[in-house]
Amino acid sequence: MSGSGSYTIGFSGQFIEIGYNNPAAKSLAEFLFCDLHAENSHSSRARYDIIFAGKQPKISLWRGDKKLYFGESKYKLAYILINEVIYECIVDYKKGHALHAGALSCNGHGVLVPGTSGSGKSTLVAWLTSKGLNYLTDELVFLAENGEIEPFTRPISLKTPDLSLLSSFVDLDPEMHIHDPHGMMIAHRNINAEFSLSRPALSLILFPKFKPGALTEITKLSSARSCFRLMECYVNARNVEGHGFNDLAGLIRQADSYQVTYGSFEGLYESLQRFLPGQHH
Repeated sequence: MSGSGSYTIGFSGQFIEIGYNNPAAKSLAEFLFCDLHAENSHSSRARYDIIFAGKQPKISLWRGDKKLYFGESKYKLAYILINEVIYECIVDYKKGHALHAGALSCNGHGVLVPGTSGSGKSTLVAWLTSKGLNYLTDELVFLAENGEIEPFTRPISLKTPDLSLLSSFVDLDPEMHIHDPHGMMIAHRNINAEFSLSRPALSLILFPKFKPGALTEITKLSSARSCFRLMECYVNARNVEGHGFNDLAGLIRQADSYQVTYGSFEGLYESLQRFLPGQHH
C-alpha cells in the first residue's frame, strides 16, 4: 500500500517498531514519537501497527494479530500506544531508576516533577514550560546512577478537567494537538518552540499538589521524606537490587525537594522563581 512503512523509536537502548499503512498513520506516529526517532537498523523488541482505513477513516492499533484499539479517536489510540511502549521500555529495565515524573531543564539544571496519575504533574510541567523552562517529558524519566535525567519525550497529555487551566496560559494550534472528550495531547513545541533535547543532572524536585481554591504554599521536604514520596512513583523497583531505595536516597541528597501546593497559577511563578536552579534570586 502506498505510503506504508515503519518508524523505529528508541529510549535508553530499548527499541520499538511502529508500522503505518499510509501518510496519515505515519503522521500520527511522528506526532507521538518524533523526539525518540531512531535508525531503522536497530533490532526492536516489539512492533505495533497503526492502520487507517475507509473514506471516513476508522483507525486501529495492532500488536501482531492482537487488536488493541478500533474506532475513530486518535487520542485514544495514542494513549494506548504510548502506554504500551512505556511498558516495553521499563518491564525488564535494570540500568537505572524508572520514575513516573515530568522533567524540565532550567539553566542547564534538571527539575523533576514526580507524581502518580492524576497528581497534576502534566499540567504543572506544561505551565512551567510556558514560563520559559525547557520541556523534557511529562510522564517518564530514567534517573541514572550519576543523577542524569533521561526523559521519555512525548506530547504533553492532559485529562479533560485540566483543559480550562491550560487555556489560561497557551493558545492551542489546531495542527499541534489531538483530542477527544476524555483528554488531549499537545505537541510540546506548541508551548516551547525553542525546544532542545538534553539530559541534565538532577537539581530540584517539585511534588505538585493542586487543590482548587488553595493558597500557594511551598514546603521544603527532608531527603528521607522526598525519597519516600519518590518511591511511590518508582516503576521498575522490582528489577533493581534492594528495590533501588539506597541508590535513590543517595541521588535525592544531591537535590532540593519541595511540595508545591497551589489552587491557581496566579502568583505561582513568582513564588517558585527563587527555588529554580540557576536563577538570580
